[in-house]
Amino acid sequence: MQTLAISEALRTQLSAENLLAINSHGQEVLHGLDFGESQLLVDCREQPPADASMQEQCAELVIKHERARLRIATVDDERTAAKY
Repeated sequence: MQTLAISEALRTQLSAENLLAINSHGQEVLHGLDFGESQLLVDCREQPPADASMQEQCAELVIKHERARLRIATVDDERTAAKY
């Protein structure tokens, strides 16, 4: 398995918030992102970039990740609601 280069403290936090996944290539990723995007977003979180274009790219990744998380939550809610 290929893991993201992050501190154990951050990995623990992301895992507790259910933000990490393993993709079909056996790579640790953030939901909705590929491995490279996930690593970039983690890097942006740990060391915010000074470059405006990099800040914009990181912001776009945050939006992409959040959209994926919302889709997952919606599917889970619909499945749970279907039981009742």
